[in-house]
Parts: sequence; C-alpha cells; structure tokens
Amino acid sequence: MLCIDVSGSMSGRPLAEAGRGARQFVAEAVAAHYNVGVILWDTGVAALAEPTTDGAAATAVLDSAHSRGGTNLLPALIRCHEVLDSFTGDRVVAVFGDGDLGPSKDAVLEKAARMKAEDIRFVTRGLGAHAAREFSDISSEDAQSTVIDDVAHLAEGITDMASSLKPHGLSRQLR
Repeated sequence: MLCIDVSGSMSGRPLAEAGRGARQFVAEAVAAHYNVGVILWDTGVAALAEPTTDGAAATAVLDSAHSRGGTNLLPALIRCHEVLDSFTGDRVVAVFGDGDLGPSKDAVLEKAARMKAEDIRFVTRGLGAHAAREFSDISSEDAQSTVIDDVAHLAEGITDMASSLKPHGLSRQLR
C-alpha cells in the first residue's frame, strides 16, 4: 500500500511531483510482481484503490488527487491494516508526507508497532528534515534514507521507495 499525503500543504507543485513519483512507484511495484494499492490521506482517507496486480486502480486514484485539509495518518494506517490483512507474503506500507504524523502521534506509533508485529514493513519518506524525522519513527528502514530534501527531488524520492519492496537486499533488482 502506497500512502500519499494530500493535505493542504501539498497544493501545487508538491502534489504534482508526488503524483509523478507515485505513478512510477506503482509501475515498479507491478514490475516486481507486487499487488499495489494507494491511499491518499489528509485528516482521513481521501481516496483508496485496493491492491491489484496491474496497478490500474492505483494509477486512477493518483490521477484524481487534489490537496485539502490537515494531517492525520492514523485513519490511513487503520485502513491499510484492514486491506493488508487479506494478503500474505511481503506486506509493505510505503508512506510519504510533508509534515507530521498528526494530532494522534502516540496512536499512530502504536498502530505501526502492531502492524510491524504482524510482519508488515514500513517504508517512509518525508519532505524536509522535520517530516523525515516524524516518518522515520514508524519506518522499518534506516532513518538516513527517509529524507527528501526539496520539491525538486520529490518524485525521485517517492519512486525510490519501490527499491525497498524486495526484502533482504534484493531491492536494487527493481531498477
């Protein structure tokens, strides 16, 4: 599941670049034989595409994205967990955001910990140092890899999350 922040702060070029990177992420996930779905999130789940083998539903949701509202990752994680419960194998939540985890940070951390206990991995990217620190709190990756420095590198940063799909160092085969 790819979770993309569509809060009000993502308006304009950030959302366009995030969408561009997310579409490439979907293409790479499909090429690696993953089922891929998308959640657009703000204070809730703004849109959802259930995982498919061809990524068509995910791409359609990404194409419809628009920014609005505030930020709260918890509803998106709850929905991701529900969706991923019906899958086996390597289950991954890839999360991008440009701010923080939202007003219920402790609940987000608890939910992520429960999901990790069920062997669900988290790959995260944050736009800027503050967002990267926030999202690294739930990441299964090294904190250094979670930072996207600026909007000019946003699409590439989101696409790069696909390199973390294959576990145990096999990830670079995606490219």
